[in-house]
Amino acid sequence: MAVENSMGPRPDRNEGAVVLVGRRKRARAAVQSLGLALIELDTGPRIEQARGGFGGAAEEALETVQSQLGDRPPAAVVAVAEGAVPTAAAIREFYGLAGIGPVAARRCHDKVVMKRAVVAAGIPCAPWFVVGRDTTAEELIDRLGLPVVLKVPVSSGGRGVTLARTRSEVAAGLFPGLLAETFVDGREMSVESLIYRGRTLFRNPTRYLELRWSNVVPAVLGSRDRAEVEKLADSVHEAVGVSHGMTHMELFLTEAGPIFGEIAARPPGGWLMELIGRAYGFDPWRALMEIELGISPSLPVTAERTAGVWVLHPGAGEVESVRGVEAARSLPGVVRARVSVGPGDQVALRVGSGQSVGEIVVEARDHEACVDLLYRARSLVSIELKR
Repeated sequence: MAVENSMGPRPDRNEGAVVLVGRRKRARAAVQSLGLALIELDTGPRIEQARGGFGGAAEEALETVQSQLGDRPPAAVVAVAEGAVPTAAAIREFYGLAGIGPVAARRCHDKVVMKRAVVAAGIPCAPWFVVGRDTTAEELIDRLGLPVVLKVPVSSGGRGVTLARTRSEVAAGLFPGLLAETFVDGREMSVESLIYRGRTLFRNPTRYLELRWSNVVPAVLGSRDRAEVEKLADSVHEAVGVSHGMTHMELFLTEAGPIFGEIAARPPGGWLMELIGRAYGFDPWRALMEIELGISPSLPVTAERTAGVWVLHPGAGEVESVRGVEAARSLPGVVRARVSVGPGDQVALRVGSGQSVGEIVVEARDHEACVDLLYRARSLVSIELKR
């Protein structure tokens, strides 16, 4: 495993070196907009998940930082991808920097550890069980019922997640170490929070318009739902030990109230950061960098407009034709309609929500208009595969 450094020459200023763990173009731009030196570490594709989080990746990353800075500490260390969270926490701990440390990072990175912390705090979540070497489908169904959600404990973006609806599907999906959960019959959504030294400066609810395909920011919540969701978020942050930085928490709205799903201690994936910026009128990447640098930014409470995205992916195969992109782009309110493949290109199987071959991004005056525009624009775009 190679840890790369994209910074180039050693930084001249101790106070101006920000370490980004993981690669996100807009995170890099935010650091550069602040006039700060940048060390960008690439720990490879989900290497932390493969190694269980606290292995050699953190040590190699720390060696790279030390080779660039010598005895000088970085100004901040920011994880911008899921696999980067444990490494960033380990580097922060070494230098004594603000932000989540290894214990909280593990609670937000390993879903089994996460569930234990949340249950111990009395926070409502789906019944769950860790699959053992001798666990049978019958035992799991007796415990959790059907359908059952089977998850790789260290994963993100829907990777390694199976919804097993029958006994045979449960049996086929069993593997020691998997996290098994009862399926929650509720409306799935997420909440993004920016936190500065224990104070939540910004909170956004996101609607999952079409799960894994389309999101709208902000979600429309009644006053009771919003209060309960915010209370849940605060309780989860306390339970896992996150009091600084950014989180992305998934939950389910049910008749009995919100049910916790999972939490990540890093910026959300996909296009959510862009949607937040468009809806609320500020740069959430810059705000996160300022928070990690010990600056408390002034952030909006309410959104100015509604923004949405629909990611595009035709499935695995060879592209035969792409149609309707220009028509979608011409609709008022569509700020971007893009497809990155054309006839003859091969498309890999979509295994995570972050995989796409394009997207449609829209803005509208309100939630209803945004949803309508997303459906209209999506209906115009066709990516056909060869049969």
